[in-house]
Amino acid sequence: MDCRVCDNCRLIDEEFPSTREPILVKRWYECSITGEVFLTLDELREAYVRCSHRVVRVGHGLPREILEEIDGINLAISYILGRKAKVIKVKPEIVAYIASPCYSRVDFETKVGALASLLEMDISVLRELLNKFGIKYERNEKSLKLLNRLFSGKNMMSPELANALNFLEQMVRLRNKLPPYHTPSMEEAREIMRSLGIAFPTSKWQSSSEILLKKFLNALKELRIALMRLAVR
Repeated sequence: MDCRVCDNCRLIDEEFPSTREPILVKRWYECSITGEVFLTLDELREAYVRCSHRVVRVGHGLPREILEEIDGINLAISYILGRKAKVIKVKPEIVAYIASPCYSRVDFETKVGALASLLEMDISVLRELLNKFGIKYERNEKSLKLLNRLFSGKNMMSPELANALNFLEQMVRLRNKLPPYHTPSMEEAREIMRSLGIAFPTSKWQSSSEILLKKFLNALKELRIALMRLAVR
């Protein structure tokens, strides 16, 4: 972690002479307590380690809980297959994006992309899982479709699990409508966000990101519970 998870850390983002025709763009992080300025991630990390007045901002624990649910999902699948398997692989940079504060629309779009990337699961592991239970699938089907087939084939599709998988599908759809991942479609993105119960665009990006993280966490939790039930059958 670094100072960006602290309530005392401020992002300074200034454009001169105007936002419409900037000649000079200034961007750095500043501590509102000490007045220190940080220009690199290494400086932010070092300052966080030695800081005695850090205040971790509300919602920061959600990324840790998301990682714990992912560990649980991988563990359940490993138990079912009888070998160590990672259906969801988490890269360090993805963790950083998820845990970083959300100050702007760009930050929010980056966070959506990071969350959606976690749903690009290891297809070979999921196919092995379906083969174990004799469930047929199409070769072009991706992770969420395969999971739908798995739980439907085992008669485990509860309303809560269906809602969780639907939410995760909506996350992927949202990522596909936002820059820089795909050609943007703001109207469609707005509709998806509305269906998720989140205003878009908004002036409260941090609050919106925390709502998104909480919903994502709950969806993963339902997925982990279903896989654990399958593991002990």
